[in-house]
Amino acid sequence: MKTAEKIIVAGIIGTTFMTLYSYWRSKKENEQYLEPVMLNKLIQRSDALPAIEDEESHPAGWGLHYVAGVAFVAAYWLIWRRALKNPSPLGIIITGAASGIVGILIWKMMFANHDNPPHNYRYGYYRQLFIAHIIFTLAAAGAYSMASNLQLKNRRSIRLA
Repeated sequence: MKTAEKIIVAGIIGTTFMTLYSYWRSKKENEQYLEPVMLNKLIQRSDALPAIEDEESHPAGWGLHYVAGVAFVAAYWLIWRRALKNPSPLGIIITGAASGIVGILIWKMMFANHDNPPHNYRYGYYRQLFIAHIIFTLAAAGAYSMASNLQLKNRRSIRLA
C-alpha cells in the first residue's frame, strides 16, 4: 500500500471513530455535537453557499469532515513521519491533544466568522471535540501502523517465496 493510500485509509478510520464518539456524546448530552451536521448547518445558514435540504445526511458536511480527517493524518505524516509507523502511546495522546486544540480553534473561528452560526452548548461541544481528536489520533495512528506492518509482512513473504 502506498503512503497516500495509508494516509487516506487512516484518515477515514480515524474520522469514523471520532464521529462515533461525537454521536454517542450528542445522544448522551442531548446536544448537537456531530461535526458533519454542524458543517451542514453552517453551509445551510450561509448566504453565499447553496441551500442544504437535509442537514443530518447531506454529503457536503460528511465529505468535508472526512477530508479534514485525511488532512490531519497527512499533517501527522509530514510532521511525524517515522513515529507514525511505531507511535508511542504518549506521542499519540500528545498529538491528539494538540489536534484537539487545533480543531477547537478552527471551530471557534468558523462560528465567530459566520453571520448566523448554529446553536449548541459550546463548552460541551469543545470538550467533546478535544476528546474526539484524541480518539481520532489513536484510531488513525493505529490504522496507519497496521497498514505499514501488513506491508512489511507482505514484502517479507514475497522475498521468501
